[in-house]
Amino acid sequence: MPSDQQGDLQSRYGIIWAYRFDDDGRPALVERELLPELAPTEGFVWLHLDLVHTRAQSWIGEQDLPDAAQEVFLSQEAHQRLDHSASLAWGVSHDLTRGVAEKSDSVGALRWIVGERFLLTGRREALQAIRMMAEALNRGEPAESPSVLFEQIIEYIIDDVTDSVVRLVEETDTVEDHILLDRLHNGPGRVGSVRRTAVRLHRQLSGLHVLFRRFAETHSGRSAPDAVKATALRLLQRVDTLHHDVQSVQDRARLLQDEIAARSVSRTNRQLYVLSILTALFMPATFITGLFGINVKGLPWVESEIGAFNVALACIGAAVLTLVMLRRRGVIGD
Repeated sequence: MPSDQQGDLQSRYGIIWAYRFDDDGRPALVERELLPELAPTEGFVWLHLDLVHTRAQSWIGEQDLPDAAQEVFLSQEAHQRLDHSASLAWGVSHDLTRGVAEKSDSVGALRWIVGERFLLTGRREALQAIRMMAEALNRGEPAESPSVLFEQIIEYIIDDVTDSVVRLVEETDTVEDHILLDRLHNGPGRVGSVRRTAVRLHRQLSGLHVLFRRFAETHSGRSAPDAVKATALRLLQRVDTLHHDVQSVQDRARLLQDEIAARSVSRTNRQLYVLSILTALFMPATFITGLFGINVKGLPWVESEIGAFNVALACIGAAVLTLVMLRRRGVIGD
């Protein structure tokens, strides 16, 4: 093993990074050759783990954490959840995954445990909000406590959702304008894309809403740590606002789909109307040409030099007579 890997003790335990915060909340990266403790005597720590790493799973099992917290932290479950004991809170939140260069539209699971002197987070794929939080700490932004640090991470998640909602509203406005101007040829596809994105955001926000409301407004959160309850109440207000915005987009998308369907039906009816009129106009002419096509004696104009002209004139006259009758009966508008 190379010397730099031998000295990188944190990587051997699946720790992506570790920050130590002093009593004033100022962050500092823990040296890679040191393995931080979850219960420092001063300040607090934030450890972010790669849960794909087998040693990370073993290291979690060695810590003095409740079995329920360890189970949620190491499980493959992707549903958002939030549980607690008298001194800890733990759960799963959804965050956008991050590619090599930028964030993607797919969602990954962020697992976390909040204690009095530590914040423990883990993931199986790179996440956007976690990276943004680390960049903020590298710029020297402070965090007063683990609950405040956790709140800032969720704020970054909510900020990503807010950006997605803003883009979704703009796309909905554009689609709506084109539909009203009857200039949107791929309307069903674009509206369907809006609805799919809105459904994804709605599910993400619904999960956050249920979790934070449970702690902020219901009896089940009474025994939770006070800092977690205060954090949940503040985050609930932001989540509710975004939740209403996404629901509004979903309602508009459904109305746009109804509008597209109504316009499609109207367009089809107009085409069928024109086709029916043409069929009615040519029906007498078809009958006349069919009649004169019978190879029997007694047909008029068979021996006439202008017989073909007379038949054509009869066809035109029959079509004109049909048109007049349709107008008188109101089938064709004025």
